[in-house]
Amino acid sequence: MSDLKAFLEDLTRKINEKAMNLVREWIGSRYYGKIVEFEVGDLKGMQKAYHIVFTKKGARFKEGEYPSPDLIYRSDEETLRGVLTGAIPEKDVRKTWKLIIMGDAHEMDPFSQVVAAALK
Repeated sequence: MSDLKAFLEDLTRKINEKAMNLVREWIGSRYYGKIVEFEVGDLKGMQKAYHIVFTKKGARFKEGEYPSPDLIYRSDEETLRGVLTGAIPEKDVRKTWKLIIMGDAHEMDPFSQVVAAALK
């Protein structure tokens, strides 16, 4: 089992170091920020949650559920980490309901670009 919390903390650090230009572009002038939540769970619910708050000043990792995130990814820890790193094709696990994505689907592409830039 992967340590999703440590991975997300490290990802947040890398976003702040390498991808803030993309975060600022993603947020644009109409919004104050974006929130992406990661829930460890399945169709029946979640066991734990983490979220990353994105603002033009930086990204912050937080434990726990956020009341109204823009985008939610729910799966087991290994699948979430695999999808974020690109090791597991997101469309493949979505088809089997092993990965559930909720919220503003149009946020997936810019978020994926931010993650890819941070993990280069």
